[in-house]
Order: sequence, then structure tokens, then C-alpha cells
Amino acid sequence: MAESVHGPDDRIQITSTSVYPWRVHCSLLITAADGSRWIGTGWFIGPRTVMTAGHVVYIKNSGVPGRDGWATRVDVMPGRNGAQLPFGSVTSSNLRSVTGWTAWGDQNYDYGAILLPTDLGSRTGWFGFGVYSDADLLGSTLNVAGYPGDKPAGTLWYHWNRAASVNSRKVYYDIDTMGGQSGSSVYRIMSGGRYGAAIHAYGGATTNSGTRVSSPVANNMLAWKA
Repeated sequence: MAESVHGPDDRIQITSTSVYPWRVHCSLLITAADGSRWIGTGWFIGPRTVMTAGHVVYIKNSGVPGRDGWATRVDVMPGRNGAQLPFGSVTSSNLRSVTGWTAWGDQNYDYGAILLPTDLGSRTGWFGFGVYSDADLLGSTLNVAGYPGDKPAGTLWYHWNRAASVNSRKVYYDIDTMGGQSGSSVYRIMSGGRYGAAIHAYGGATTNSGTRVSSPVANNMLAWKA
């Protein structure tokens, strides 16, 4: 999925990835049904649940025979910093998304989750998430950290900015991202806590965008977190 840096690249590298909140972010290595491998980003919302984009866990409309469908495995590396894996790596094929993405390929429903076989999130911590009003989102600073493909492999990069616009399903922001950052948390910082407001998924000519945490999205996140 095309993603974009608008003007100068304002992303900054995070090297203290073994400390909170940075260790909540996960570098993902995805193996598709045809054996091809891809990168993405995820973030813990509970001890065993990593949130990400729908197109990270379920490939849709690739145009390549045998590639579409559920990933066969995802390797999850929390707090990765290049070759350093402070929390190791755990593999899962227990994946979740919604019919709006898996059946229809509708970008408004591009979100999913990875359910881990261990409580790795108990070591890293996790982010909260919330359903916020248009005014709350437009009046707040949004933050995105992830593992982009245009930087040294497995390095974590961060940028922040105000929301540019919102609708009922998506949040748009002029925050620099690049391929590989799909699935990143688009989060607010409030009273020292981090709360996901969207799941980063797409780039654009002037803004990038994520799937908004609406009430139905939050309900699925709660179910996947259980």
C-alpha cells in the first residue's frame, strides 16, 4: 500500500525501544499464502493481542495468483531495534479481521489483529484505545510510530501532527509514514497514557490515513483482547 512523506521527512528514529511506550510497537514479518514475505507494524492492546491493519493479516486484491487470503504466519518482534530483539520474537497464525475487509476489500474496514500464544504483552505493556468525537480528534495531536521499509531494517521511527480531517470511518493526518508502517497505532497522549484513535493503513498525496476506532471497531478490539 502506497504511503507518503509530505515535504521534508520529519520522522525521528527511536533507539530506546526496550522501554515503555516504544516497546509496545511491534515489527511484523508476514508470510503470505504464496510464500512471499512482507513487513508491517503492530501494537499491543492486551497481553496476547497485537492490533494491526487488515491488509497485514489478510491480503486482498494483490493480483498475484495464490497470494490473497490469510497470512500463513506472522512473526511479532516487540521493541525491535535493527538486529536487537529485546523481547524476542513470537510466531502466530491466529489472525483476525472483519468481513468488510476480507470479503469486500473496503478500505474503511482495514483493520485486524494477531492473537499470540503467550502473554508477551504482560512484559511490554499495551496501549488503551477509545472512541473519540470529531472535535476531540481535530483538536488533538496524533502520534504514529512504526517500522518503515525505507529506513534501515527493523528500526522504529516516530512522527506527530494534528489531525487534518475526519469522517465516520477514517482519520486523516499529515504525519510522515512509508510502507511497512501499516498497522501502526495512531494514538493520543492523555494524562500520561497512550490511547489508540485509529489504525494507520494508507498514504495519500497530501495526507495519510487510518481506520478510525469507531464504536463497532472498539467492540471488536475488546472481543479480540478478551
